[in-house]
Amino acid sequence: MDNPNLSISPKDVSEIVKTAKEVLPQTVSETDGAISTMVGLFNNVVLYPVKRANIYYRYKLECFEKDLRQRMEQVPADNICEPKISIAGPTLEALKYTYDEQDLREMYVNLLASSMDSAKTKDAHPSFVEIIKRMDPLDARLMKQISIRTEYIRIINSKISCVDDGTYFVNAIPEWFTGITIPGYDIFQISTSLVRLDKLGIIDLLTHQRTKDKDKDTQIYHDLEQSESLQNILNTIKSIFPDKNIILSSTKSLLSVNEYGKQFIRCCI
Repeated sequence: MDNPNLSISPKDVSEIVKTAKEVLPQTVSETDGAISTMVGLFNNVVLYPVKRANIYYRYKLECFEKDLRQRMEQVPADNICEPKISIAGPTLEALKYTYDEQDLREMYVNLLASSMDSAKTKDAHPSFVEIIKRMDPLDARLMKQISIRTEYIRIINSKISCVDDGTYFVNAIPEWFTGITIPGYDIFQISTSLVRLDKLGIIDLLTHQRTKDKDKDTQIYHDLEQSESLQNILNTIKSIFPDKNIILSSTKSLLSVNEYGKQFIRCCI
C-alpha cells in the first residue's frame, strides 16, 4: 500500500529532473526553449508599452504640469482650490498610457483644472476619468465637434435598397450619419464613434424623433441624404446593378447631448 505521508526531498526532486532530462533530452530542451521564447516575448513585446510609458512618464508629467499651469492662468486666483483626490489620482495614473494622445491629454488637463476651480468643482465628477479612459482620439475629436453645436443635431439612419424586390444592401452605408467630418476618418468610423459616445452615456441617439422646426428639418435632412459621401456609395451600387431601381431612403432622427454630457463638456472640453 502506498504511504499517504510519503514526502520528497529537494535532492529527490533534483534526481527526478536529471533523470527526465537524460530520458527525454529533446523534449526538455524544446520546452526550455519555448518557455524562454515566451518570457522574451512577454518582456520585449507585451510589456514594452508599459516600460516605455514608465520611462517617459516623468517627462510627460512635466509637460502635463506646464499645460495645467497655462490652463489655471485663466482661473481667478480666489477660485483656485485643492483638487479632488478621486479625480487627481486616477487622472495622473491614466496619463501614463495616453501621454502621446493630445486630444485625450487636453481632456485630462481640463478635468483636473475644473476640479481645482471652485466655480466648477460641483460639476467635476470622478466618473469622467473613466469616460476619457474609454475614449480614443476619434471619440475625443468628435465630442469636441458635437460640443460646439447649440441645438439638436439632425442625423439620419439610411439604407440603400432595390425597389424591384424590396431587398436592401447590408453594411453598404453607415448606421448613423450627421454630416460631421473628422480629418483622417471615414463616415463608417464616425458612425461607430457615435455609438460609443452613446454607450458612454454622454449623448443620446434618438431614432424617429424630429424637432418642431419642420421647415429647417426638411432642408437639413435633404442635404444629409444628398451629401457627396452617401451619393457616391449609392452611385457605385447603381453602376454595379444598372438594370435595378436602387434608391437611398432614410429615417429622420436626432442627436442630443444629455445633462450628463453637458456636465462632461463643461469640465473636460
